[in-house]
Amino acid sequence: MSLARLAGIGLAVQLFVQTAGHEVALAAEWRFCIAPSSQEHKIYVTAPFFAVTSMEAMEGAFHLALERSGRRHDGVQCPTGANEQAVRVMRLHADEFNRQMGLEVIPVDWRPAAAR
Repeated sequence: MSLARLAGIGLAVQLFVQTAGHEVALAAEWRFCIAPSSQEHKIYVTAPFFAVTSMEAMEGAFHLALERSGRRHDGVQCPTGANEQAVRVMRLHADEFNRQMGLEVIPVDWRPAAAR
């Protein structure tokens, strides 16, 4: 095999490894999930967690977990922040805001499977 071809293969492998590592780094985020139930005047909220799961998969899994436990809800969101502290502050603000709106805040012990 020629030296140029070996160098090209080495560069391609290095770029793949760097790209794959970059994608994982971008996907790993601090989040918490929240699901209001306007009919029941409740909001379900998880503790902050660190996960490498797509937002769609995470929201779908939380939705399913709530349904399986008989908790009716309107929708699911799993917001993210710059770091753990930012997400903790966001969650506290969500608790306070929803209580002021007259909703009962229900903590839910849930994290996506990849974060357990």
